[in-house]
Amino acid sequence: GGTDDVELRRRREASERASTGGGANTGETECSHIFEGDTINTNLTAPGATLALGLMYLKTGNRSIAALLALPDTHFLLDYVRPDLLLLRVVARAMVLWEDVEPSSKWIDEQIPAVVKTSFAQLGRSAEQAAAYPGLSNLSSMDVDDAGGRSADNEHQQGTGGDLTLNGGSPENAEREHASFENLLFDRQAVRQIHAHVVAGACFGMGLRFAGTGDQRAASAIISHIMDFCKLREENDPVSQAQRPEKPILEMCLCCAALALAMVMAGTGDLDTLRFLRALRWRCDGDVRYGSHMAFGSAIGLLFLGGGRCTLGQDPEDIAALLIAFFPRFPATTSDNQYHLQALRHCYALAVKCSELVAIDIDTREEVFVPIEIDFGHTMKETSQLTAPCLLLNRDDMTQMRIVSERYYQVNLDMAQQSTPGSQLRLFVKKKSGHLTYLQDPHALRSLLVQTGGSGGGSTLDLIKSFTEDNVVLAYAKYLCDSDNEILKKNARSFIPKQNTGGIGFTIEEFCTDILHECLTQEKPDAIPMYLSLRNSLVSIDREKRAIGNVWDIRLVRTYYQAKNRLCTGCSATKSLIGADFVALLCEKVDNILACRGFDDVQVFSHVWIC
Repeated sequence: GGTDDVELRRRREASERASTGGGANTGETECSHIFEGDTINTNLTAPGATLALGLMYLKTGNRSIAALLALPDTHFLLDYVRPDLLLLRVVARAMVLWEDVEPSSKWIDEQIPAVVKTSFAQLGRSAEQAAAYPGLSNLSSMDVDDAGGRSADNEHQQGTGGDLTLNGGSPENAEREHASFENLLFDRQAVRQIHAHVVAGACFGMGLRFAGTGDQRAASAIISHIMDFCKLREENDPVSQAQRPEKPILEMCLCCAALALAMVMAGTGDLDTLRFLRALRWRCDGDVRYGSHMAFGSAIGLLFLGGGRCTLGQDPEDIAALLIAFFPRFPATTSDNQYHLQALRHCYALAVKCSELVAIDIDTREEVFVPIEIDFGHTMKETSQLTAPCLLLNRDDMTQMRIVSERYYQVNLDMAQQSTPGSQLRLFVKKKSGHLTYLQDPHALRSLLVQTGGSGGGSTLDLIKSFTEDNVVLAYAKYLCDSDNEILKKNARSFIPKQNTGGIGFTIEEFCTDILHECLTQEKPDAIPMYLSLRNSLVSIDREKRAIGNVWDIRLVRTYYQAKNRLCTGCSATKSLIGADFVALLCEKVDNILACRGFDDVQVFSHVWIC
């Protein structure tokens, strides 16, 4: 038919161009010389030159250089470029137009030339139309050669104009099937190869662009195209058979996309990605070579880079190291170094960056778990919630970091002022009194604020030991709050004022326990000595006849809080060092003591003022 003649003519022209132009193979065996007479063997020089050009103009956004790396937009021009070189062109162009790479499936599809995209879709539609006929209902029984299509001679003899040989069907069905493929006036084998290589190159370019960022949008876009490759590899429906390239090419593109996914999620330890990569690695048959297992194993290793403490950098030297290490040409055996030296696979280590965030308690000098929030973006704000210690993703748009925990004092950190990105970041935090660490109390069920039923049968000292390591506070709880202490029992009578004039607690133990609980829960342990001093002043007033200094102390405290309340009317509520209820009760007790001695307010005021 006419379709077979066009196919034969295309292949004959491609063979003539390969034998006369650009330094392709001129004999029966491939040549490994760069110079072949007066010409250059571009089969050897093109891969390195393409990537070198991309690295020279890395992140420059140079449109002129990007235009040189643009893919041909016609079938005729595509015949001049090997499909695997198109993959490298897409990668190099993504490196030049660094900021134009978007984390979406749309960007990947835009890299495919329009003619290839249209032709690839036509292959699927033709297969669907052919499968609708009785003779084409089961395409799994059709004979498909390893190259994805039959030889030109057999196609001409059968007159199908396609890649498939039907097993069954009437002559009428054969004519209708021939009509469904009659409009496919292009090299179907080349379209399959070009489409697979371009998609793999776009995924690889996106992997370099978002390496170490953990960007979920980029990961989702790459995963969607990996699923397409898996469908072509695993399924035998008519569309998959019609669009499937050769198995070695399909495996290579699948490995390339898997490495791209691992570069994006490097160091995150994402479980969904791990399950996905393990499912890809599961297949083990004759079609899966050593290079595929190596690529999938490397991808899983990148996912847990540095035990979750490291990620991949995005500096120019890091991109070059990743490009060398994950060059999309994988060996067939363990000793295969023909196209890429396997020792260079270890160059990824040059791009590894330690990017761990560690929270350190300034009291214990130990690493602690602390929930934090990180703001990304300068125009459109994006907030991520993490728990330190964690991995800081390789993103250059981090603006602010802050602690969001009721157990630790708030800390705000301006990430724009951090001069050492890509290194371990230590965040020093201080735990509030009355709280346990997240390791000791994950659900906040044992904090001092919820201990409403006392110490659960234990002593106050045992309870306080869980929340603080301050020796002064521990000694206070041991000698003044513990009812089992012999020293406290011996001297208890001397601390109890007559007629319970202390007012805060009937015994010194109750009073000290109350103020300890208040000071620890309200973050003012320095107020404990002031409470004790004021209570001792009250005891002195009750016992001594002329305790003028103690009365003055209480009078100054009362005057200070009266002035503070008057000046701060309408202001936001602030915590007082001494409770207002305690001050009021203290003044009331002083008035009662003086009233019992026969002094009225005028006499007391004049007496205190004269003294």
